[in-house]
Amino acid sequence: MDGDKISIDKILDFYDPYISKSCIRPLYDEYGNVYIAVDMELKGRIREAIMKMILEFDIKIE
Repeated sequence: MDGDKISIDKILDFYDPYISKSCIRPLYDEYGNVYIAVDMELKGRIREAIMKMILEFDIKIE
């Protein structure tokens, strides 16, 4: 794959629920209440790593 944007978007969309689930973090307010939220910075780093892996992936046909 030569980095086709549509293909990369399809792969990222497929894995998006798993990535979001992996990035869930508890947040606490000033009263000690717990809120569950997706850590968007971590999610962005994971998506970036997946994009790098996709672009570096090479299939050798013999």
